[in-house]
Formats: sequence, structure tokens, C-alpha cells
Amino acid sequence: MKIRLTLLFSLMLGTVGTANLCAQGYLHASGTQIVDGNNQPYLLKGMGLGGWMLMEGYMMGTGDVANTQHEMVNKLTALMGASNTQAFYTAWRANHVTKRDVDSLKAWGFNSIRLPMHYNLFTKPIQEEPVPGQNTWLNTGFELTDSLLSWCAQNEMYLILDLHAAPGGQGQDAAISDYDNTLPSLWESQANRDKTVALWARIADHYKNEPWIGGYDLLNEVNWNLPGGTALRNLYVQITQAIRQVDQNHLIFIEGNWFANDFTGLTPTWDNNMAYSFHRYWAYNTKETIQGYLNMRQTYNVPLWMGEAGENSNVWFRDCIRLLEDNNVGWAWWPMKKTDNISGPYSITRNTGYQNIINYWKGTGTQPSSPVAFQSMLQLAENAKIQNCRYQRDVVDSWFRQVGVDTAKTFITQEIPGRVDLIDYDMGANEVAYKDVQVADYRVSSGTFTAWNNGFVDRNDGVDLEITQDPLNTRGYHVGWIESGEWLQLDVNVATTGVYGLQSRVASNLAGGSYHLQIDGADATPPIYVATTGGWQTWGNNTYAGLVLDQGRHKLRVKFDQAGYNMGSITFTQTGPSNSVNTLFLSAKTLDYHSVAVNLNKSMAGVPTPAPAFTLFVNGAQVAVSAVVADSTNARLVTLSIAQNLRATDVIKVSYTGSSYLANDGTALQTFTLEPVLNALPRLWPIPGKIEAEAYAEQNGIQLETCTDVGGGQSIGFTDVGDYWDYLVEVGQAGIYQVSYRLASSVNTGKFKLQRFDPATETYIDLHAVVTPNTGGWQTWTTVNASATLPAGPQRLRVSVTGPQVNMNWLDFTLITDIDELKESHGFKVFPNPGSGQFQLSFLEATGAQVSVSVVNMIGQSLFQTTTLATDKPFPLDLSLLSSGTYIVKIQTSDGKSATQKLVIYP
Repeated sequence: MKIRLTLLFSLMLGTVGTANLCAQGYLHASGTQIVDGNNQPYLLKGMGLGGWMLMEGYMMGTGDVANTQHEMVNKLTALMGASNTQAFYTAWRANHVTKRDVDSLKAWGFNSIRLPMHYNLFTKPIQEEPVPGQNTWLNTGFELTDSLLSWCAQNEMYLILDLHAAPGGQGQDAAISDYDNTLPSLWESQANRDKTVALWARIADHYKNEPWIGGYDLLNEVNWNLPGGTALRNLYVQITQAIRQVDQNHLIFIEGNWFANDFTGLTPTWDNNMAYSFHRYWAYNTKETIQGYLNMRQTYNVPLWMGEAGENSNVWFRDCIRLLEDNNVGWAWWPMKKTDNISGPYSITRNTGYQNIINYWKGTGTQPSSPVAFQSMLQLAENAKIQNCRYQRDVVDSWFRQVGVDTAKTFITQEIPGRVDLIDYDMGANEVAYKDVQVADYRVSSGTFTAWNNGFVDRNDGVDLEITQDPLNTRGYHVGWIESGEWLQLDVNVATTGVYGLQSRVASNLAGGSYHLQIDGADATPPIYVATTGGWQTWGNNTYAGLVLDQGRHKLRVKFDQAGYNMGSITFTQTGPSNSVNTLFLSAKTLDYHSVAVNLNKSMAGVPTPAPAFTLFVNGAQVAVSAVVADSTNARLVTLSIAQNLRATDVIKVSYTGSSYLANDGTALQTFTLEPVLNALPRLWPIPGKIEAEAYAEQNGIQLETCTDVGGGQSIGFTDVGDYWDYLVEVGQAGIYQVSYRLASSVNTGKFKLQRFDPATETYIDLHAVVTPNTGGWQTWTTVNASATLPAGPQRLRVSVTGPQVNMNWLDFTLITDIDELKESHGFKVFPNPGSGQFQLSFLEATGAQVSVSVVNMIGQSLFQTTTLATDKPFPLDLSLLSSGTYIVKIQTSDGKSATQKLVIYP
């Protein structure tokens, strides 16, 4: 009671008194940035409290029977009476958001909260006003908000007020704003608009001196046909003017029409302390998808905020936040709590009584009595308490830790001997903690909905999980919808080194499935085949004997080689000491173009001297092994190196003879003959030759589009500074190459450079730079030439964008001069020769000496001279002012060396 009285007293004063808790001051706009009271940039990382003040049907599991809050209220009132319904909502609001919730958000890493407000907690609907045109103010909304603000201030978090449901409803997507199409909407009623303006003035007057109020988000996700945006702008301006009459302190957020993304008519700005807020769902996480907002930020010198995103996979979450933060855009996620969901940090359990009510409304269940229904709804409110919710830490991990690092984090350490449940795989991104084919929903960009977790239970990653009917799997879920090549990584602790038998719980309606296990990145078993069990929920045991495990913590990977089964768990039982089985070859694969890793079933004691007698065969021919080295990260692996280059098309096999290579347990590696080596080398594009631009091995920030150039296909587009794409190539002959680029652009700002990766220094070396001309259109193509000196052999080339924007269709490499020709010309070469006036001067090697270059005609007259040339890259030689004819190019180095070359300039 004391707390309530204090709160009411503060309401009478129009403040909750958090200013003394603030060290950063009011957020405000400063150019294109949101800054704090010390004018330091402040990147908002927020959570939206959807479902607290405003229920949306999909969050409650009632979307098809009570999509809006007013429909939910009406159905509950009819079922259990008005007073019970009001009592439920009072309990719901008391439990759904508490200080403990805010404390958790702060502990995870959030610095702000976005509060979706329903206007009917602050004022009456226009049709219920005792005096039409006047406003009755209610305390409930302010009391709830004041409590939340107090908790935010104690955690030094900003609270952003979001009018999610405006008087009458601001959009035809009814659930979002509790729109009732039997009543006039916000846009169909001047009275509703007047009430909205007055409500914001009241809110601003109440919170004008509260520094922990981060700003006012005036209207959430308008979705109404408002031609030209005029009506929306006019209302925004009126609200802004009303706020500024009482509050000059707080930042104002402006959302576009059509779910916050259409800013037609809303530029330029009309207030010097405002920001534009867009929302983001189900789109590709590429810079191109937010480029329009970034352009708006620069054009109008105004900050951006991504005010709402969510309802997707952890992969999408991480990638979206990386995209936003890389472009200095703050964000807020949605929502914190929802019934029976996997994509939020907390899931509220639908108790049986509540589900019975939903079934009754759907016509698939009987009507519960009023007392039973009331108790069921109170139980749902009780379930909404944070301590009663299911905490989904994999979601939280994707928002913060995964954004910064590409490493896995242990979910649970499971003990061996014992049962290992596959659903407890590590936390992390796709191809880090697991590998799955479908990992996110990109329906806005792709036009197709994709279920990342087909079962939509337990975890929010790309791994497909399903409620199991296996009576021996007590964890309740199994891995389903398995596709070939997918895998899971789990953290295990092996109590004792030894030989283990394993028993996997599988269900299959198909034959031909297989999997194998890896330990710390090395194969630990051969392929284990899965026979059909007669159904996807008909469970049986799949066994394997002879697995050798070492004591200690390990990363266990279950590699699904061939699909066709579900799997729930693997039970490991020790059957003997490690020396009770032989030391055997398991597998081998290529590591790079000069080495092969051989995988054995045990940890080895180390490579003896002389080296063990391994032999490689490439395409049937024996190849000498130059070195045998134990892997530094896993003693089950040994690396065999050779001098010659391996290629992606090679058939490679390995043999071993001898008895000197021992495992840690003293047993000798058994001999083997012509075992296959998995050739995992990527395809190399041959140089000289033409490479289609989209044939890159890796890229960052680019996008493909349909190409209208000769030959069609695709081209690279939408490039910006910092974007790049890499090609894996094999240069057949060392020398100087002409590189022809097929380019298109509507601007003259496009620039890029070609780079070569140097393995010795692990850096990229610049080969040349290219300025892209304005060709007159994004699909109007021209060819631009440059030159590069390349060594022979496999290598990685990178096209790195240094100026926006350029489209590229292909690259073509033509040998101009090989290294032998350079040697014959005493270490330098002028090319192309003959030429029209623009030449390149290249040197065989960097000498470190100063070089003087002169050009003389055939009677010895000097016509051109320059000095202090760098010899580590081609040097441009502009002789376009000379007449056509034959000339002599002379070089003289500071260390006394000289050479000449004949040069022909044609008309």
C-alpha cells in the first residue's frame, strides 16, 4: 500500500522522479546520430513489450477466433462475466512485466525498452466519453508506465513510448492496433485524431522532465491507404506541435506508412529533434535492403532507428543485428513474451484450461463453466510471470554473443558413459554449432515462406525438432526432417578413456540413411547405416561397437551423411580399454592443394623418426610424401604433404605399410592399401580464361541481378565501399596478364581494386585499381582493361570495392608476357607492344633501386623521361603525345644496371 500511495502522489505531481537516477541525460538527435546528454553516440538496443498493454491474437494463440484484443475481451466477458474478465486483465498486467523482467533485459545487454501502449488505458474511447469532444483521463496506463519507468531508471535503461493502438485504430491489420471495423478508425474520425493529439500532449506533459524516457514513437505500423502521405504527415505535425508546447526535451520517432516502411510525404523533417523509425521482418540481411533508409538518413541529416523486428530464426536475428550495427542503426526486438513460442526469450505456457477455452471458441471443445474458465485465465496470468516462463537462452545468445563472434557456446555438457540428447546441441550460428539447409524465413525478399525449424518446438535455430513419441526418450523431442550433409555439435565429458558401444534411437520410413560421429573435428566412426523401422515415429535401436574415446571434455559432432530417418539420442556404454581394439584407418581428405589429412580411430603418440611409410597415389601414379606431421589440434589426425599441386578433379588414394606408428595405448597402426581420399578441393577457374562474375567462392555485401548483356545470366550489382568477392583460380603460367572487366554503371563514383592473397603474410596484395566509367545505365555494358602480374599455381583473387557503385558481368584474363620473356628482356617489359600510346612498364622483380626511364626516337633524340619508379607493380607509361612510329625505351637503375626495348606506336 505504501508503494501504491507513493506512486499516486507522484502521478499528482506529473512525474515519477527518475531524474536523479540519470547519468546520461536526454536522448536527442544530432545530425545523423542519436546521442545522449553528453552528446555521445548512443546505439539503442531495445526490447518491445508486446502483449502487455495490448494483446495481439497471434501472441495468445487465438488469431483465428479472437484476433484483436476487443474480440478477446468480448469472448471472455460472455464466458465468465465482466468482473472476472477485468480481474484477469489486472492480474495479467501485474504479472506480464515486473522489475525482474527489466533486470533480466539489462543483464542480457539491452539498454532500452519500447513500450507498446493501448490508448484505452489512458483515456476512454470517443463513443464512451460522457461529454462528446472532451477527454476523460485514466490512471491505469500512467501507473503501469510509471512503474516500468522506475525499473528502467534503476537499470539505467531508456524507455521509449510507442502508441501501438491509437484511438479508433490506425491500420486495417486489426490485431496490431485493436481496430474495430464496426467503428470509425483513426483516419475516418476527426474526433479520434483530436483525441490522439491530446493524448500525446498529456503523455508529454506527464514525462517532460524524465530523462530516462528515451522518446515518443508517435504511431506504430500505420497500414491505411493515405495517398501521398499527406494525412499522415499532417497528423504527425499536429502531434509534434502539441508535444513541443509542453516538452522540448524528448526525441520524437516517426514511422512510415505500411508497417513503418513507406516514408512518402514524410520528408523532409519538421522538427530538429526527431528520428525516422522503420521496421524489419523476413527480408534478406543485405545492405541493399536498407539502403533506401540509409540514403534518407544522409539526404535529410536525420537519425534512423529500426524500431521493431523479430518472428524469425536465431540466424536471421544475428545477421540482422550485424547489418544494423555495421551501419550505425539502433534496434528494438519483438516481443519479450508470447504463448508457446520459440522465437522470443520467454514462452508463456498455455495451460490445459486455457487451451480448452480456445478449443471451445473454435468449436472443437465443450464450454467450460464460468468459475473454471476464470481459474484457467488466472492460471495463464500466473504463467506469465518470468519465473514461470520457459527461458530460451539460445535466442538471447543470438542477439548479443553471436553478433560479436563466430564461435559455438556449450548448451549443456552431457556425460559419457550415458545418454546424449541431440536437442542439447551447442549454441551458435549455422555451420558453427550445427549445419542445416533451411535456417531462416526470407518471405518478404523471396516471396516464399520457409520454416527454419519445421516442428517449431524447443529451439529457434535452423535445426528441425519435433515432439517425440519415443517412450525411451524422456527429453520430449527428437531431430527430424534430416537432410543429407546436416550435422549437430554437442559438448560431452568422457569419464574414462576406452572403447564404447553406442545405441542410437532412430525412426525411419526409408532405407539407405547413414551417419557417423566426429570427435573434435576428426572422424571417430565409419558410416553407420540406418535400417527402416516402419515409420517416422516407430522407434528402434541402431548400434555400433568399437568407438574409442579419450577422457575429458570434447566436441561431439553427429554428421548426417544420408537422410531418411529421425534421431533422438545416443547412449554410450564402455565395453573395454582402448587397446582391446586395433588402431585403424577411418578416412582421409584433402586439406589444401599440397596436403592430405589421414584420420585414425585413436589418438596417436606422435610421429616417429623415420616418418611412417605412407604413400599417396594421384590418378593412379605414386607421389612421394615429403612430410608426415601430427595434427596439433587432434591426435587422431596426421597430415601428409606433397610437392606437386592437387586439383579438384584428381582421384587420390592413400596406403600405409609398417609397424612404427603407435597409438597412445601402444597399439600399432594396421597396414592399409589404396584407401580413398575425399577430394574436397574447390573448383579452380583457369587463367588465362574468362570467369563469370557470379562464380565467386565467397562474397561480402553484394547481390546478384539478371543481366541483359550479351550471353544473359547474372551480374554482380548493388556494390558499396567495403564489399568484396573472391575467386579461386589456377594460373597456368606466371606472367603479366591483361584483365578485362565487363562493367556497367549509372554513376562515375565506382572504383575497385584487384588483390591477390599472399599465404606467407596472410594479407591481400593490391594488383591494380580500376575506375568505373558512367556507362549510361546499370545494364549498359562496356569493357575496361587493366594489367596484373601473377605467379603460377592455385591462388585466391579478390575484387574489393573502394567506391560505389559498379555492376560486373565477367572478368577475362589474357597472358601478355610470361616470366621467361621478361628475363629475355633483361628484367623489364613494355606492353601492349605495339600499342596506341597508353602502355604499362613492368619489372621482373622489385629491386629496391631507383629507376630512370627514357624514350628516344631512332636518331637518338630523347622525347620522354621520368625517374623514381617503384618496381613492385606495373607503371603507367603515357606516350599518347608521340607520333606513330618506332622508339627505344631505356631504363637505368641507381645501382648501375641498364636495359633497352624496342617499342612501336601505331596510328
